[in-house]
Amino acid sequence: MKQKLYCYVDESGQDTKSSHFVVVAIVNNKDQVKIRKDLINLESKTKIGIRKWHKSSTPRKHQFLTKQIISKLLISDIFYGVYKKPLPYFLPIIDTLEKSIKTKSNNDYSCTVYIDGIDKKKAKELTNALRFKGIRLSLVKSRRDESEPIIRLADRWAGCIRGSQLGNLKDKNLIRKALKSQILTNISKNFPG
Repeated sequence: MKQKLYCYVDESGQDTKSSHFVVVAIVNNKDQVKIRKDLINLESKTKIGIRKWHKSSTPRKHQFLTKQIISKLLISDIFYGVYKKPLPYFLPIIDTLEKSIKTKSNNDYSCTVYIDGIDKKKAKELTNALRFKGIRLSLVKSRRDESEPIIRLADRWAGCIRGSQLGNLKDKNLIRKALKSQILTNISKNFPG
């Protein structure tokens, strides 16, 4: 039976202040409805709601990610890459997606990729680039974090990883815990730059 993968992507670092791109991809073949429900419940319990990482209060955003680590929700499903700039925007996304999807896929799979706020032209370009890399995908679609809790989770991890890169100790500690408990996997270790 063909494996059906779902991939949700967000990034941080397109602004000029940042010296790095951070890309987070959440890839799995689990029950997407249940994952969304669990994330919405976690957002409600921690009172973070649907706010993005940079718009959330520090205690709430750290509490949310800490509870996600403790719950082991999406264990071994969250991948990230950190890429030194300057670098064309698509290269870090393609690298993160290719490595993440190949890590989670078996021989017979297809994948649907959801990216926060990508336009149709860029989605088509990314679809073609990933297919060129040997990724079997249905298509790349746009999803807004306001309506997709899994994209919000990717946004929060991207923000936390970026904070860690900028020296924030609380963010660094969260990343360390998430790596140790196998919530996060760093797939950019051997990327040039």
